[in-house]
Amino acid sequence: MLGEAPQGWAQCPTWTNGSRTVAEQPEHQVWWETVLKPVKRPTSTLIGASMGRGGADATSATARRSCLVLAPHPDDETLGCGVTIMRRVDAGTPVQVAVVTDGSTYPPHKSAADNIATRDAELRAACKVLGLDDRSVVHLSFPETELHLAGDALVDAVSDLVKSCSPDDVLVTSEADPHSDHAVLGEATRRALAGTSARLCVYPIWQWERPRSWVRTLQGSSRPERICTAGYLERKRRAIDAYVSQLSAAAGGELTDDYGLTPSFIRRFMGPYEVFFPIPGGDLGVSAPSARTGSRLGLWLASLIGASAKGVTS
Repeated sequence: MLGEAPQGWAQCPTWTNGSRTVAEQPEHQVWWETVLKPVKRPTSTLIGASMGRGGADATSATARRSCLVLAPHPDDETLGCGVTIMRRVDAGTPVQVAVVTDGSTYPPHKSAADNIATRDAELRAACKVLGLDDRSVVHLSFPETELHLAGDALVDAVSDLVKSCSPDDVLVTSEADPHSDHAVLGEATRRALAGTSARLCVYPIWQWERPRSWVRTLQGSSRPERICTAGYLERKRRAIDAYVSQLSAAAGGELTDDYGLTPSFIRRFMGPYEVFFPIPGGDLGVSAPSARTGSRLGLWLASLIGASAKGVTS
């Protein structure tokens, strides 16, 4: 997840707005980002909650499907898939977690070596809470914030992971996620799965901050699927709490000035459902409509957002 976007996030090349980094946006768009920030978060929360309520219940259908969870940074696997992981582990289903970046850049006031060691330890502690031992956790060493430079090496690494565990499902961040590392991993995974039998589903992280990122995610998928979180949220919160280096001070962590995982951001991942978006061709037959239907719904949401919050960009 790479913490909360800094106050100067518009200058950070790892934060994307569509196909371009925010730093490349016209000056008036950056101005709109600042003005509309108070509107975007509640709008994103509303859309995300609606996605869960309107999604197909896949709680039972997925519990015995083996899966590979791919995360760009340590903590994304827990935020986006924590309950899903626990439910499958509790059902005796094989689950493999792979985090692809080294965690070297955050927190920014510490050395890369310290960050790598700390965040690897936090990853393994969190996954232990989720029910996974070290053999089920892989931490790769691609430089954090630089996945856009990895190219085919990242595709090959994902392909090797898929071959090694032959999962029924692969869960990964979306190509529509506003964070560059998240989007690049989503694209690399889609390429790596070409010609395989694995089902690809994407999970939201920074969509919870950017309304139109939800729309772009939905436009590329079938109807969302939801996993019920009842009975698992206390453990999920304990797993999130393992990431002390990424938590804001208000959430019990080390970071100040509202950086890191804030209480308000964490709450978005503690709702009644975790939400996943199946990429067309991989739905489970749980009343998911066609990709065309998802696209129409996405366009409808886009018009709704445009009408209710003119100028909102994400």
